[in-house]
Amino acid sequence: MKAFYSTAYGGPEVSHYGDFPDPSAGNGELLVEVKAVSLNPVDYKVKKGVARLMSGSKFPRIFGSDFAGVVREAGNGVTKFKPGDRVYGVTPVIWGKPGALAQLLAVDQKFVTAIPGQISFDEAASLPIAALTALNGLRKCRVSEGKAVLINGGTGGVGHFAIQIAKAKGAVVTATCSQGNAELARKLGADDTMGYSREELAKTGKKFDAIFDAYGMMDLEDVCRLLKRGGVYATTQIKPFLFLSSLPVQLVYGKKLTSSNVRSKPEDMEEMEKLFLDKKLYPVIENYFSLNHSAEAFELAEHGKPRGKIIIRI
Repeated sequence: MKAFYSTAYGGPEVSHYGDFPDPSAGNGELLVEVKAVSLNPVDYKVKKGVARLMSGSKFPRIFGSDFAGVVREAGNGVTKFKPGDRVYGVTPVIWGKPGALAQLLAVDQKFVTAIPGQISFDEAASLPIAALTALNGLRKCRVSEGKAVLINGGTGGVGHFAIQIAKAKGAVVTATCSQGNAELARKLGADDTMGYSREELAKTGKKFDAIFDAYGMMDLEDVCRLLKRGGVYATTQIKPFLFLSSLPVQLVYGKKLTSSNVRSKPEDMEEMEKLFLDKKLYPVIENYFSLNHSAEAFELAEHGKPRGKIIIRI
């Protein structure tokens, strides 16, 4: 099969497109013909070796987590799927499992879900990590009807889903984004927009019941100033101040600081799919790449500040 693979942790200098041994479906696994893969920050971070203690040292290997495709074979013990089924999911490359940037992927059935309705492969691949991260972050922020919510990084991969989910919950949404992306943020459901620099954040007199930091780069001083007493701040990044300041900030100011990443329980998948099928959630996809141009897709994901999701078609 053709694949985009790496011979070591690093960037394009250790990345290759070419032939790679075909995988086979083991016990409880599916062999999936991959049709689309979406990139997330976790993908280029794992590829560069940020999580090497978890992801291991076996090379050559394939990266890429979110995928959608068609079941070619079902291994022994597979009960929920059959050849021809349209499926999507997340392969846990952070734990050393094979990635999806290839024509074929062998993946445990527990990481796979049937694609509902008429969702396309591109749309299905874009959803798992980013949409579920947004859903979990807003859950941790206790977002509900009438709550004032600030979403930092409102037009990125996670943020653009967060705006839509917060709006579907009835929240009053303010999104930070560049001036050029303000129109998109409003189209997604933001009631107001503002810039994301410290100078621009300092200009606002608003206070928020919740702050979801999809970009993960807010300073503690800004968080404490913008968050109401009793409010919650959740970030997609593990930040030092969360560990050092969360308890004193809660005790002194009554404000909760927490982290939030992807959660993929069955009820999460169901809620996400319902939002999509009810037309309350959709992916913004402006950048498509073919498998042999995956290096360019990784470069854009890491350095280009793309709007919405990046899709690699297989």
